[in-house]
Amino acid sequence: MENKKQELEKLIKRNEELKQIVFVSFNTEKELLDYRKKIAKERDEYYDNLEQIQQLEWELMTPEEKEQYLKEEEISKLKREGKL
Repeated sequence: MENKKQELEKLIKRNEELKQIVFVSFNTEKELLDYRKKIAKERDEYYDNLEQIQQLEWELMTPEEKEQYLKEEEISKLKREGKL
């Protein structure tokens, strides 16, 4: 459990560093596409880390937290569909 918390903290910290690289504004689409090619490795790492962060956060949740999360997801879904 402690190991998972440390891994989660490490991934979150790394993604904060990568966010500065991945999310940059450009004036033209060509500049953006060229930059994306240049940072493809970092961009892939960032999004891979996001998946790992979500998985670790889920694993570290208590059963009550998981139940609450699922309820909130269901309510959000119903609101998006206009059923609530």
